[in-house]
Amino acid sequence: MKEIQNYYYLYINSADNDSLNTNTKNLNFTLGNVLQSAPNSQQIQDAPYCYVKLKYFVLNEAPEEYTGTNTIQIRVNKPFPNSFETKRNGVDTSNILGVVPTGVVDSTNYFLEQTYSNVDYDNDYVVMGNIFNGSLNIQLTDQDGALLSNSHTLNKNYVMYLEIYFPDMDN
Repeated sequence: MKEIQNYYYLYINSADNDSLNTNTKNLNFTLGNVLQSAPNSQQIQDAPYCYVKLKYFVLNEAPEEYTGTNTIQIRVNKPFPNSFETKRNGVDTSNILGVVPTGVVDSTNYFLEQTYSNVDYDNDYVVMGNIFNGSLNIQLTDQDGALLSNSHTLNKNYVMYLEIYFPDMDN
């Protein structure tokens, strides 16, 4: 059985960002106050890393608006010791928390829904620096790693739901 005390669930609404910015492609969130109510806060605060899984994501944007973007990458400003991505001259470490298809099939065909987590693909856990220490910066990028254009992010909120696991640090 899972050790329940080591699992946390975090619902993030882009409208609740630290600066109340309405352009959602590059936002900061302060998450450290969760430590005030966590049952094992000292263990969590001292943990150098955690496992995070993007369970759900939806952006208030219709798929037909993404003519050149078929994937949204959700990137954060924490170290990812076990994640990599290809670059022009090889492989480098990655800070991709999750990926979400936009629904674009080709330039004229789309899935007719909002941009959301695909039921056919579940993001899995990534190992990253402690999400509750310091500020969390979330960036929405396209499949090439460039920030999404303002037309996709200005006055268009997103929500995401994360599952966070802290392994038993006493073992």
